[in-house]
Amino acid sequence: METASAPLLPLHRRIRRLLLVAWTFLRIYVTYKRIQRKHLPQPQRDRRYAEAHRLNAERIYSLAVRMEGLLIKTCQFISSRADVAPPEYVHVLGRLQDRVPSRPYREVAAQIERELGARPEVLFAEFDRKPVAAASLAQVHRAVTHDGDVVAVKVQYQGIERVVATDLRNLSILVRLLARIEPNFDFRILMDEIRRYAPQELDFVREGHSAERVAASLAHRRDVRVPGIYWDLTARRVLTMEYIEAPKISDIDRMLETGIDPNQVALIMMEAYCEQILVHGFFHADPHPGNLLVLPGPVVVFLDFGLSKELPDEFRLNYARLTRAIMTADEEKMIDAFRALGFRTKSESSESLVALGRSFFEAGGPEERPYVDRDVMPEVNERMAVILKQNPVTQIPADILLIFRVLGLMSGLQKRLDSRVNMVDTILPYANAQANDGSEAAV
Repeated sequence: METASAPLLPLHRRIRRLLLVAWTFLRIYVTYKRIQRKHLPQPQRDRRYAEAHRLNAERIYSLAVRMEGLLIKTCQFISSRADVAPPEYVHVLGRLQDRVPSRPYREVAAQIERELGARPEVLFAEFDRKPVAAASLAQVHRAVTHDGDVVAVKVQYQGIERVVATDLRNLSILVRLLARIEPNFDFRILMDEIRRYAPQELDFVREGHSAERVAASLAHRRDVRVPGIYWDLTARRVLTMEYIEAPKISDIDRMLETGIDPNQVALIMMEAYCEQILVHGFFHADPHPGNLLVLPGPVVVFLDFGLSKELPDEFRLNYARLTRAIMTADEEKMIDAFRALGFRTKSESSESLVALGRSFFEAGGPEERPYVDRDVMPEVNERMAVILKQNPVTQIPADILLIFRVLGLMSGLQKRLDSRVNMVDTILPYANAQANDGSEAAV
């Protein structure tokens, strides 16, 4: 489904949604500006910020529940960044990971009948009317096939395509406006990528094929699992897959109760993404806690392949070279790889590209954690801002943006898991094996 041809909501509803979002974010903007302008002792300033974080998170939560669609996905992303997002946002918006208010059964049954030609009670031996999970675009019901298999049936919300198309247009307007008011917050490149991929998440046939592709590429790993697809019970807006019941990757207490080592889970997750991105060039691009489960073993279960990405082979190899250069602190090769990927700066100076590469490790702090250290990030950001102001990055390749998304979400999960994974030891062998240029032996 192309965004340009997607149907929109009626004009009065489009305007109403735009005004609701604009008003909410204006209130949030003003709340923080007021605190910034006051000269307060640090303890008092910290308390004010904590109160503002909680209040604004509740505002965003209420708006997302009311409007659904892309706002819920945005909240899921924010709440997954435990490494950088304030705890108040993580706590409040985390309620939207898989506990979005659900649609009534009559709508679910009608959607299934439209897509598969019969009602759930005909197609399945059993079908639970109450969903086991509800998310931004669909909700999931447990069912049993006539062959006795327990399955998860993902049913897209009726009319959600028009909501997504409308929100994409409205958010584009707001992002362009923000870029004019605050030039340091120009998210137009990111918005272009969202416009490109959000409609693809509405095609469940595509999602099923993406799941099978990742399952095939990781089939040799006993510590990774992808639910199987039931194609005879799948259509564009209904996806039926193997039902797997397990705690979310963020449920540390349940993992520990069953003897699962969270650090081992963190390692499996990192290795699985190294294989997907660096080796196979096709990856699951939405690793928030609601999409990753953990079985005893441990085994990491990947769910929801609506947001998946294929990398051109040349891009994948150049990204592997960049990864190796960053891991080995080889600044000359780092610059070459950035430029080969399509990064461009205002001047020919390479200082900005080197700073970008260095920030990968600097963000982890002196202990080189596999996630962003909140204590050192202000200093890293301030240093980066000075360098980028002198020589801004003028072009970022679109293919890198979903990788950045995965890295950000992974950082948040590594933080939740209190990961002690050594990034160099874990990532470098995969990068070496793909980026070997003949001068070094592949690991």
